Amino acid sequence: MMALGANADIVLVSARHQLLMFLSAWRFTVVLGVIQPAVFLLVTLGAAPTAGSAYAGRTSVAVLLTAFWSFTVWTGAGILRRERAEGTLAATLVSARDPRLVLVGKSLGASSASGVLIVVTITAVLLGLRQPVTVEHPIWFAVGLLVVLLSGTALGMLLSCLFLVTRFGAQISSALMYPVFLLGGLLIPLSTVPVPLRWLSWLVSLHWVNEFLVSSTSGDPDLAALGLTGLLTAVYAVAGAVAFDRVSDLARRRGTLELV
Repeated sequence: MMALGANADIVLVSARHQLLMFLSAWRFTVVLGVIQPAVFLLVTLGAAPTAGSAYAGRTSVAVLLTAFWSFTVWTGAGILRRERAEGTLAATLVSARDPRLVLVGKSLGASSASGVLIVVTITAVLLGLRQPVTVEHPIWFAVGLLVVLLSGTALGMLLSCLFLVTRFGAQISSALMYPVFLLGGLLIPLSTVPVPLRWLSWLVSLHWVNEFLVSSTSGDPDLAALGLTGLLTAVYAVAGAVAFDRVSDLARRRGTLELV
């Protein structure tokens, strides 16, 4: 029990540190967490002002996931890169604390902060537009939001490790942004993607969690989509663990991580 409590403390302290990083970089945070989702929502709802609550619900979910992915790519994925830039990476990886818990905590902090900020922004815009959104299954919808948080944490860990062992992290971030928007079928319907490429959407957790959240707002929750989201999140987590072992190897045994 003591070890479990100590591990939880490491995760929570790391998450708190990441939240403070968000506050220190507030301009970037405002752009991704406030301006971007607000503009997306105003544009999409403004194009169909009389479409009704169901359309507003689908659009709000799509905007939430779109903004969340942007945050994951540009913030969560850069956690370890920023550690190296600040000269604290080596101390984190070779300290007495389990560095995996530190990364989990920071990824969780990044996902939590971005998710809460985006949800608050979307809620404020909907209230400002006096646009009602009906959620027929609020408990299942809350479960879906929790899965989004966990999936973002797993993806942030995976991408953070991958981006650390390459010099082209920023370029990869840009390259990943829009293909996932398209393959996720969020604001742009998946039907617009060429047929031979649509199978790739099966590998994108945002696609399945979008299906589940939309089904929770109107109709019966798509539990199969929720299950696939959970499965992909587990795959991301395992891949992140493998990538972290690679990072640890470069740092501890080879001592070449700073040279990548």
